[in-house]
Amino acid sequence: MMNDLNNTERDMLTVIAGLDAPMGTEITAELEEYYDTEVTAGRIYPQLDAMIEKGLIRKEDKNGLANEYYLTKRGVRDLQAHREWENQYLAPIDELST
Repeated sequence: MMNDLNNTERDMLTVIAGLDAPMGTEITAELEEYYDTEVTAGRIYPQLDAMIEKGLIRKEDKNGLANEYYLTKRGVRDLQAHREWENQYLAPIDELST
């Protein structure tokens, strides 16, 4: 389950889901844009490694220069379950916006 992930890790999963085989630099850039602050490699790569260990993502070497990241089946399942959990609480917001 995603309850053992921090907010940044959940956001990283979301970014990986939304991009086509992103590299760490692309994930970092997306988070920097969203957070509107610098996100360092020292912050991102250990969290990517932790999510690999948890079986949520996998990485593949890209020409020996960089790694590309992909959601695993478990990562997809956990991200979908988290979105469903959020939606049950956020659905009333839709009514407020009309």
